[in-house]
Amino acid sequence: MKKNFIFLFGVLSVCTAILFFSCKKINLPTDVGLDVIPEVDNIHTFDTTLEVVAYNGIFDIANDSTRSYKTYPQFLGLIDNDPIFGKTDARMFFELLPGTRIPFPNTPDKLTLDSVVLVMSYIETYGDTAAAQTIRVSELAQSNIFKDSAYLIKNNPFVTSKVLGSKTIIPFKLKDSVKVAHTEDSATLRQMRIRLDDSFGDRLLNYDTSGVNNAYHSDSTFRTFFKGFALQSIGGGNAIMGFSLAGSKLAVYYRNENKTTAGKIDTSVTYFRFANYSPSANYIHRDYSGTQVLATANDDIPDNLVYIQSQPGTFATLKIPGLKALPKSIIHLAELSMESVYDSKDTLFSAPDALFMDTFDSSVSKFVTIPYSQQVINLMDNFGISYGYGVSNYAEFGSFPNSGFDLAGNVIKKWRFNLTRYVQNVLINKAKPYNLRLYAPKSMLIYNGETPTENTQVTIEPFSTIVYGVGRVRLGGGNQPGQKMKLRVVYSKT
Repeated sequence: MKKNFIFLFGVLSVCTAILFFSCKKINLPTDVGLDVIPEVDNIHTFDTTLEVVAYNGIFDIANDSTRSYKTYPQFLGLIDNDPIFGKTDARMFFELLPGTRIPFPNTPDKLTLDSVVLVMSYIETYGDTAAAQTIRVSELAQSNIFKDSAYLIKNNPFVTSKVLGSKTIIPFKLKDSVKVAHTEDSATLRQMRIRLDDSFGDRLLNYDTSGVNNAYHSDSTFRTFFKGFALQSIGGGNAIMGFSLAGSKLAVYYRNENKTTAGKIDTSVTYFRFANYSPSANYIHRDYSGTQVLATANDDIPDNLVYIQSQPGTFATLKIPGLKALPKSIIHLAELSMESVYDSKDTLFSAPDALFMDTFDSSVSKFVTIPYSQQVINLMDNFGISYGYGVSNYAEFGSFPNSGFDLAGNVIKKWRFNLTRYVQNVLINKAKPYNLRLYAPKSMLIYNGETPTENTQVTIEPFSTIVYGVGRVRLGGGNQPGQKMKLRVVYSKT
């Protein structure tokens, strides 16, 4: 999952090095690709730093439109001991369907169950990979309205009925291969395998396979017999684990009498799989009880520390009061910089792969991209058509963190956002001096800030390696000693 990010980061690093050593007029080395700026002489060209005032906020269902698309990694597990960001509870809901109307080659009275196993395709773990946790598999109640849709990640409308099985797992062991007897599974790798109750397997074997009302006549008919699975961690653990629905399956191992050779018993397996039209939902709940996040969020008191957790999570509102006081001038550089404040748990709970900034335009009551900000981001309209806009790339806009050190020598992360064009247009009264919203989204619904009156809301997915639920960081705010968030402006008077 990280390969594209590592490759792109390496390319950017090489380009940055070339730019730095070839552009002698840059006064302060930066990690983003900026235009050449003149030397600061305090006669023709000036360099100033503007204060940033930060306010913490927590997303709720009303202002978080993140949805759990089936193609994304689905997360499951408990984070129960993050001293800064509290607890996380991730649950999965999905269906698996038979691939044919006759999934078993004989009548029920000639079938004998060996076992039934839920096989989940493992991707990654975020958090403590060595802490064991118990995963419970339940059946979705027939009362659920479960359809092919993208569900809000912060919403859990599902009701479960009977428990089908459970297993205690250790996340780092999910990378290991497991050998089983059947051909397709003879050398499994990166799987979570949970044996379910035999009564459930017998139930699948005993469904009638004749007539239009049999369980396997169609997918819609099968759903009236079995709605789907609900997975939840019920104890222990300090991590959430990511799985791919596309590679997951239900394996029903059984013995049956051979139809052509009397007395011969065959051993076989039938798989139920996730179809491209199957419904799924990933519910992620954050619990900030007793944390500094909750104590400092959603008020009008400036915060020294800024808490950013990937969706569904937190955000910060950033105000730059000195922006209005800047003289009309030519802006050579306007760079918003910030860095993480070290904590010993940062290696266990890493920072998001990227941060994003947008703003709220009160005149049209819409969240919009920052007008004239240098960014090209992948957009997808409501008809699924992708396109882009802007004058630069998302990496140059400052989404990626760069590694550095604080005064104590601890490894920290640093971000820089290039707001040069936006600030220039504020000074010539072409753009408004907005408050900014900083957060770590997987995707979001938003309007184009340069034409916010257009009634076209698009879905932005800033960078492909970002996943919801993963990543959190504590940043220095505008008043944090030694690690202040600030806007550096280099300008020439007109």
